[in-house]
Amino acid sequence: MFNIFGKIERKFSDKSIYLSFPLGITAAVFLNQFISLLRLKEIFKSYSENVQSQMFLYPLFTGIVIYGIITPLLEEAVFRWILFGRLKFYMTTAAAAIFSSIIFGVYHGNFVQFIYATLFGLILCFVCWRYDTALASVMTHAAANVTVYTTASVGGLDFLSTREGEVISIMISGFISYFIIRFIYENRPKNRHEIKKLPIFPRKWDMHS
Repeated sequence: MFNIFGKIERKFSDKSIYLSFPLGITAAVFLNQFISLLRLKEIFKSYSENVQSQMFLYPLFTGIVIYGIITPLLEEAVFRWILFGRLKFYMTTAAAAIFSSIIFGVYHGNFVQFIYATLFGLILCFVCWRYDTALASVMTHAAANVTVYTTASVGGLDFLSTREGEVISIMISGFISYFIIRFIYENRPKNRHEIKKLPIFPRKWDMHS
């Protein structure tokens, strides 16, 4: 399983781990705008009427504490450190990421957040895997949540709600996210056993591999 708090100095000596923050920001923008472009919030009106209205009840500072600190710590401990980390003992890294991300999506309880959380969960699993610590996914998750809560609370970003704004923001945030992910992938030490092509379930279930 992943190291969540041990060897913190060694993990943070690699300055590229701080790319987890901008990745969280750009991924949040990309996924939210992508969902907005698909008009899923309009199709599933119960999300806007019930879930979304409840999410933004708190003042800005309180919301940042809840969604930017407490929620990422708890959810990353459960879904990346425990679930994703444990599933890696029984299947390939890719399969563990997919399965744990789907469960993460289901956990959110509605279709709109299922799409967002499942796709975002794959990114969280990626940084967790590449840096071998759930602290990286906590950083990505925190940055994303703070971005979403702040932009929704502050306002003044009406252009992003237009079709042109959605397309432009998706292109820019997607472009930046892609290059951050590519940089992290290519510049972290690779575990050749994990990245080579394997079936979803290895033929030999070795708990110590």
